[in-house]
Amino acid sequence: MLRELLENGSVIDIITTFVALGLIIAAILSLVYIIVGGISFILSAGNEEKIKKAVNTIRFAIIGLVVAFIAFFAVSFVANLLGVPFELNFSSIVDLMGEIFQALQ
Repeated sequence: MLRELLENGSVIDIITTFVALGLIIAAILSLVYIIVGGISFILSAGNEEKIKKAVNTIRFAIIGLVVAFIAFFAVSFVANLLGVPFELNFSSIVDLMGEIFQALQ
């Protein structure tokens, strides 16, 4: 998939794919850190320091995900402003995730 893209794709296609991969990675890491923060919160046993650390982990994971999506929308906005054909929507991201999971199996 990536090899074919790098060999035959245009620069815009390559940038679009890497932006989509960045969003996928950000979403997966955010989910992992939210789960880790939730488990830490549950296992804190009332310790205020551990609770504060777990809540901060969840908060920063959500903030990171929001920043990643704001960056995506900023790139899309600037591309549209400059007339660059930056075609990336939710269905293409889902298709890319499907291709990645198929390649991992």
